[in-house]
Amino acid sequence: MYRHILIPTDGSELAERGVTHGLALAKSIGAKVFIIYVVEPLLAVTGDFASVLDRAENAAREAGIPCETIQVENVPPHQAIIAAAEDKGCDCIVMSWHGRSGLSTLLIGSVTSKVLAYAKTPVLVCR
Repeated sequence: MYRHILIPTDGSELAERGVTHGLALAKSIGAKVFIIYVVEPLLAVTGDFASVLDRAENAAREAGIPCETIQVENVPPHQAIIAAAEDKGCDCIVMSWHGRSGLSTLLIGSVTSKVLAYAKTPVLVCR
């Protein structure tokens, strides 16, 4: 089935659900995970992103799941996620849906929607 799973996270509580689900899936099928965090310009200054990757990597390690972390800067998140999935040979992307709708989605956009629209890799969306 799946051998390499990409798990995007932004450190939010909702994204952590995607991380938890992706790790559980990887554990159950013996897959390796790649956890990606796309650094927003403001966070690049504060450095808050390091703890997000550390938490996810520690959770994978504790579960006995092979894991690599990926940090990307200055690229739109959906493009970074799709490129990482292709570069790492991932056969599944597991990510959460933030549940924005209406005007919020129109103004902000949805990373998950864009990944679903443009990725060639299967995407599992967690709510």
